[in-house]
Amino acid sequence: MSSASENTYTFKMPQRFNAETPYKTVIMLKELPASDCECVVLDLSDTVSMDSAGIGVLVFLYKELTARSKSLVLKKPQRGIYNLLMETGIDRLFDVELSSGVKKADAGLNELDAQLNIEEEVVGDVYVVSLFGVMNYPTGSQLFKKSMFLTLSSTNKILLNCQELAFFDSLSVGSVLRLSRILQDNGGSMRICCANDVVRNVFASLGIDSIIQIFNTREDALDGW
Repeated sequence: MSSASENTYTFKMPQRFNAETPYKTVIMLKELPASDCECVVLDLSDTVSMDSAGIGVLVFLYKELTARSKSLVLKKPQRGIYNLLMETGIDRLFDVELSSGVKKADAGLNELDAQLNIEEEVVGDVYVVSLFGVMNYPTGSQLFKKSMFLTLSSTNKILLNCQELAFFDSLSVGSVLRLSRILQDNGGSMRICCANDVVRNVFASLGIDSIIQIFNTREDALDGW
């Protein structure tokens, strides 16, 4: 459902912002006037759940609308949705209309891309690689590849600890799969542990959990390896 007033176009978002949303988003973009619309508002007041696909759609919309010199506003997200946006850092891209007022955007996508930090430690013959922040494409995945391929000279067992990773862009999955294949070709393997629900959803939707073992805890992942 959509409505227009002056230079603003408002879309009422569904209760569930999920894997079906990308198709609806394409339709949404086609509805936008070619020149009159300056601002797109996503009314999230009725949205009760959002998964990684929904977050991906928000990033996609940000890129598309920014390229068209249009702004994007998130209107009245429920507390759980807003908390998720803050955890991933995605809220910083948008003006967000809250009951307490409007929180203005304070970052661009390039700044979010730079939010990935990587720490490494050796446990026995396993390199435990802890990821912090947001894994966004392309900057985050490029940093990951550079760091991991240097690590390959020292080990053929890598555990990705995702406990402090808020969001994993699906476009970055290729970097993880490539590293996993290299390890397997050299008689080694990769495991993943401690991913939050958003990150696990990305892995599950792309079938990563059928290729790389994913564990709930670091201890379980290291046990018997």
